[in-house]
Amino acid sequence: RSEELRRSDERFRLLVEGARDYAMFLLDRGNIITFWSSGAERVFGWTQEEAVGQSGEMIFTAEDRASGAVEREIKTALDEGRAAERRFHLRKDGSRFWADGVLMRLDDQRDRLRGYAKVARDATDQRRIEDELRHARDEMEQRVLERTRDLLTTNAELERTMAQRQQLEKELLEISEREKRRIGEDLHDMVCQELTATALFLRSNAKKLAHDPAAAETLEESAQIVNRNVGLARDLARGLQPADLKGAGLKQALRSLAEQACESTEIKCHFKAHAGVRVTDDIVALHLYRVAQEAVNNAVKHSGAKNILITLDRNKEHVCMSVQDDGKGFFPSRRSKGLGVHIMRYRANALGGQLKIERRRHGGMDITCVIPVVTKR
Repeated sequence: RSEELRRSDERFRLLVEGARDYAMFLLDRGNIITFWSSGAERVFGWTQEEAVGQSGEMIFTAEDRASGAVEREIKTALDEGRAAERRFHLRKDGSRFWADGVLMRLDDQRDRLRGYAKVARDATDQRRIEDELRHARDEMEQRVLERTRDLLTTNAELERTMAQRQQLEKELLEISEREKRRIGEDLHDMVCQELTATALFLRSNAKKLAHDPAAAETLEESAQIVNRNVGLARDLARGLQPADLKGAGLKQALRSLAEQACESTEIKCHFKAHAGVRVTDDIVALHLYRVAQEAVNNAVKHSGAKNILITLDRNKEHVCMSVQDDGKGFFPSRRSKGLGVHIMRYRANALGGQLKIERRRHGGMDITCVIPVVTKR
């Protein structure tokens, strides 16, 4: 039995003495050091002769002793069997180091308290690395916050700039509409009247030339040419002055647009609106009409279509107007020199909407303008 104890003690001694990076020491029930390993000498600086018989408090800082940290650690070990700790400890020379350790309760075979065992190591380098990592993380978080703040500021400025640009675009379009209306009125009130008066003058002179039938016929033909030009001028004026959107509404204006296309061409143009759809915003109605007008004109002039369909629909969020044809279609990029497509996009963007130009599967084009619904402008 004694031989087994001797061998066990020898193995324990070899284990303890081999762990040179760990301070291991034993304390009795009164917190007096009874064993001090070579690792403890290396970590704390006191020799075994200096440490044995001293209070375990000697490795604690004055602040921890004053705050009762020693008593709390012992009580935790008593109640729970062990007390893990990470705190500053003292060396023999008075310097401090960051220690990572544990205090364990030691009982005899009858579960009676014999004392305590303490194991600790110098974790100064580990704490320094952790502090550096924490500092780097905090610095990175601060940079991210600053960058995010800069991005938010830049984004807000971009949104303001876009809103200002959109407002300017709307104002430019409104100015353009006023100018179109003025030119249309001038065509109707001045040019058409002058041409009509010219035709009447020519016919009046033709009657006076009864003795010269050839000259009279020439004047009559001239009067007919003038009358045809009056019709063209009136059509142009009507295009510059759309139907009364405030009075008749967008649906009636688009219906009239379809009828005019039928009357002036051999193309069948139809209009279809979803039941109950209403566009109460005059500005939205005007620009949707202009987009439809440009799309119909493109289809008439360039697509070779036989049929055109104008549709108007609305849900809670958007107003949707589309013009479809069964012609040969066109690529907007190939017509980049024309202003029509650009102006249609310009109108849609000015109202915060989108213009989509797509080839239809079975031929022709589908031009769709989608505008967000705004309850109050």
